[in-house]
Amino acid sequence: MPVFISYCQEARLDAFILNERLLLEGITAQLVLFDADGQTHDDLYGNGCQQMSDATHWIGLLPAAAGEDWWTAWLLGAAVMANRRVCFYRAGDEPLTGFLSRWPVMRERAHIDLFVRAYHDECTFQRAMVLPTARGTCADRDNADFFHADLKAKIRRGF
Repeated sequence: MPVFISYCQEARLDAFILNERLLLEGITAQLVLFDADGQTHDDLYGNGCQQMSDATHWIGLLPAAAGEDWWTAWLLGAAVMANRRVCFYRAGDEPLTGFLSRWPVMRERAHIDLFVRAYHDECTFQRAMVLPTARGTCADRDNADFFHADLKAKIRRGF
């Protein structure tokens, strides 16, 4: 169950910290820089499609102007359509744009531990999706919704 981590240049340090934490837990992760500087839209699109199809989870590191990035909304749509588990990481307490607040948002390093626990719970209780699948099933959608609700609750409670 690989994790796809997308980030922009200003969130690079957080992306590396997140990646290292997941690797320490034995979770396969792929870091991908999504920045318009030096990359064409075709490159970003192709890279996003490939990474999303190869992953079961997507963590988007959100910059300060997260609602204004076209790629955040695009990757979110692709992840939801493919029944991927979605989570965001954003340091600070600024509120998120309305459409992003539906999914779990990690804001501090302790929340990464909660993601790891939710990830391992999926494996333990056999709710994990197995790649590749031609089409998502209702069980995949239900399991993704459960993952989102469970992780949001863990983050809200702090454990």
